Amino acid sequence: MEQTENKNKLYSAIDKGIEINLSEIIKGARKLGVLCIVLALLFGGVVFVKEYTSYVPKYTAQATFTVSTQNASSSMGGVSVYSFYYDSATANQLTETFPLILSSNLLQDAVCEDLDITRLPATLSATAVEGSNMFTLSATGTNPQMTYDVLNSVIENYPSVAKYAVGNIKFEIITSPIVPTEPSNTMDYMKDVVVAALIGFALGCGIIILYAYLRKTVQRKSDVKEKLGYEAIGTIPHVVFKKHTRSVDRAVLYTNGKIDVAFRESFRVFRNVFNNALNGDKVIISTSTAPGEGKTTVVTNLALALSDYGKKVLLVDGDLRNPSVAALLGINPDCLEYETVTTEYKIAFLRNYGIYFMIFNTENGKHFKYMNSVYAKEVFDSVKDDFDVVLVDTPPCGLVSDALFFAQAADAAFYVVLQDTVRISKIQSGLNNLMSTDIKILGCVLNGVETAHSSYGYGYKSYGYGYGYGYGKKKKHRR
Repeated sequence: MEQTENKNKLYSAIDKGIEINLSEIIKGARKLGVLCIVLALLFGGVVFVKEYTSYVPKYTAQATFTVSTQNASSSMGGVSVYSFYYDSATANQLTETFPLILSSNLLQDAVCEDLDITRLPATLSATAVEGSNMFTLSATGTNPQMTYDVLNSVIENYPSVAKYAVGNIKFEIITSPIVPTEPSNTMDYMKDVVVAALIGFALGCGIIILYAYLRKTVQRKSDVKEKLGYEAIGTIPHVVFKKHTRSVDRAVLYTNGKIDVAFRESFRVFRNVFNNALNGDKVIISTSTAPGEGKTTVVTNLALALSDYGKKVLLVDGDLRNPSVAALLGINPDCLEYETVTTEYKIAFLRNYGIYFMIFNTENGKHFKYMNSVYAKEVFDSVKDDFDVVLVDTPPCGLVSDALFFAQAADAAFYVVLQDTVRISKIQSGLNNLMSTDIKILGCVLNGVETAHSSYGYGYKSYGYGYGYGYGKKKKHRR
C-alpha cells in the first residue's frame, strides 16, 4: 500500500515534466558567462591570425585606351587607302573577343618571350565602356614592377595577336600605366573577425542553455513537491562561518554556538515537522542519492535537536562501509565507554550531546552479515523499545544497495537532497529504489540552501562526509 502511494506521487511529478526556467539560465550564465567571452575571443582571434598570415598584397596596373580597326577603301587612282575606324558592330565584336585574346596562349607566350620569363606573373582583365571602343586593361600581381611590365608588354603585343581574330587594330592610349605603389587588396579582416566572434559568443550561449537544460536539479523548496512529488519536511541553509584570525569551532552541529542561528532554527522547525509526521514510527533511516549531499549531517543534527526537545534518541551509524557519524561528532569510537556491548553492536551515551550512539561490529568483513533485512530488523527490534526514536544514517541509495536492507527493517525514511547538485532524474531513480522496499517516506529535506543571510565569510561548507563506499576511487565533492 505504501509503495503504491509513493509511486503515484513520483509518477505524478514526472508527468508534469521539467522545463528550463530563467533562474537556471541566469545561474548558468554566472558560472559559465566567461566561456562566452573566451569563445568569442578564441574564434575571433583564430580568424584574425588566419587572415593576417594568409594575406598577400597584390598590385594592379591599369591603362585606358580606345581601339580602332583598319579599313581599306579604293581611291580614284585605284590605289587602296587604309584608315582606322570603329562602329557599333566593331565595338561589340571587340568586347566579345578582347577577354578571349587576353587569356589565349598566343598572347601569354608572346608576353613571356618579351619579358624573358617562363610564366605570366599577373592576371589580366579588361572592361569596356558599353557601346564604345574604350577599354580599361588591368594587370594584377604580387610584384608591382613586374605587373607594370606585363601590362606594357600586353599593350605592345596585343595588336599582333589580335589581327588573326579581328584584323589589324590600333590602340590610342588615353591613360598611361604607372608602377603601382599601394596594394589593391586591403587586409579587410574586421568583418570576418566580428562574425567569428559572434559565432563564438553564440556557441557559449548555447552551452549555457544546454547546461541549464542538463542541470535539472532541485533549486527551491517548491521543486521538491513539483518535481519529486514529496513534501519538503525540512529546509537546511548553507553553512558559512565568518572569517576569524583565531581558530574557532567549525563543526557543523546544532550544539555549536559559533554556527549561524538560522541553521539551528531550521532544525527546530524540521524537528517539529518530523515529530508530527512519525505517527508511531520509531526506526527512521536517512539516505540520499549521491555522496556529499549531507545526509549524515542532517540526521546527526536532527538527533541533537530531538534530544534538546527532551527525546531519548539513539543515533545509529548504518554506513557500514564508510562510517562518518563519529567524525562529524568529533569522537573516537575506540575511546568510548559503551553501556551495551554485544557481538553485533555497541551502544554508548554521549554526555556532551545528550544522545545515544550505536555502531555495528564490522571487523573481519562482518558488515555483510547485516545486509539482510531480517537480521537488521532483529537488531532494531531489540533496541527500539528503549528509545523514543532510532535514527539510522545509511549510505546513498543511488550508489549502493546497503540502505535498502536497512529500509526493509525500518519504519520510515526521509530523503536528503542537496540544492542544485544531483540531477532530478537520478534523484527519482534513488527514490524509486527506496520505494521498492515499500517503506514509508516521510518526505525530503532540502539541504545546503543558498540564502542572502549566508553570503558573508568565505563559503565554508561541510555537508558531505565519506565518498567511495568501497567502490573504485574516492570522489571529491564539487562543493
